Formats: sequence, structure tokens, C-alpha cells
Amino acid sequence: MENNKKVIILIRHGNTALNEKKTFRGHIDIPLDDTGIEQAEKTGKFLKDIGIDVIYSSPLSRAFTTAEIIQKHQDNKVEIIKETGFMDLDFGEWEGKTYEEVSINYEEIYQKWIRSPFEVKIPGGGTLYEVQDKSWGALNEIIKKNTSRIICIISHRIINKVLILKMLDIGANGIWKINQDPCCINIFEHNYGMYFVSKLNFNFHILNIKDSFFKID
Repeated sequence: MENNKKVIILIRHGNTALNEKKTFRGHIDIPLDDTGIEQAEKTGKFLKDIGIDVIYSSPLSRAFTTAEIIQKHQDNKVEIIKETGFMDLDFGEWEGKTYEEVSINYEEIYQKWIRSPFEVKIPGGGTLYEVQDKSWGALNEIIKKNTSRIICIISHRIINKVLILKMLDIGANGIWKINQDPCCINIFEHNYGMYFVSKLNFNFHILNIKDSFFKID
């Protein structure tokens, strides 16, 4: 099997106002807030000497703006490519509602979402299996067709989680055991047809912003 090592830098977008309100975001195209912009700036500065070859981003503005901020800190002229395969899960009727509101108004299905999320179809929305298949397909197509050595992907919490499950061959129930903080960095190597983890949910570059160490959403 050919040795053609690539490095995947998988990043979650920066903070938004809806993160602060513990709200289901999904396809709502909300921008980064001031904290999110600062997080993206710190992430860009942290990665400035890495030599990223190409950036793929979800087309939603909270991800794409994060990608643009990271791009400007790279010395080389890095292209940003919008990839719909990395769009967030469609949360349907839950979008714009807080976790608490959904837990009350959709109690039965919300409890199933907590216990067995891959078995849930969000009312008016999608499933985790759908976005996992779509994002996994996008990632592997990028790996197959791309000669670039260091590939950066900017996506969303749920998308990062389902990709990590696939890359590490972890069962569906492991999804809530993986944290993905705003602007966290995950690093994988792809070699010999397999993925190898180097970093997960690395966020030491932004921890001094609003004392966010134990803030999870």
C-alpha cells in the first residue's frame, strides 16, 4: 500500500451568540460574535507557521469567517474551498430553540437524542447518519483527489464529532464522549489508507478568553 501521508487539521468554528444561549444552531447562518472572532484570530496566529496548503470550509458564515481569519495568517496564498459536505446537521424544528425549550416541548424525542442520538430523526430535519455519510464522503474525496500535504477543514461541533467517530472507528454511542470546543484543533495523519490521531479538542491557544476552560457547547 502506497505511503502518501497527509495531515488533516480539523477545526471547529469560533463562538457565536447562539452558543452563549445554548441554542440549536444547525443551518441558521449566524456570524461569529466578538469572542468567536478573537478565538479565530488566536487560532490563525497559532497555526501561522504550519504551512497549510488548502482550507476547506462549511459554507455557513460562522465557519467560513473562521477560515478566512485563519487564511490571512498563512504566509502562502491558501485557497479556501466551500464544501457543503461539512455543513452542520439540519436541526429542523429545533433550530433557534434552546436546549431547555426542546427538552420540554419535545421531551420524548429529546431524551432519545441524549441516549441514542444516531437513532433520532430531528423533526423537520436530518439524522446523524446522513451528515456522517455526507461529511465522511467529502473528507475521503478530498484525501483521494488532493496532492496537498497539509489540509485544514473548518466545520461544526456535530460534524467534527461524527468524523472523529469514523476516523477512530468508535461506535455511535461515543459521540457524547468527544468534546469539541469553539476553535478547537484536531490533528490527524492519513497514511496507508488509515487515520491516526495526534491531537483532539486542543484549545490551549484560546484558554485565556473568558476563562473558557470548562465551558462546553
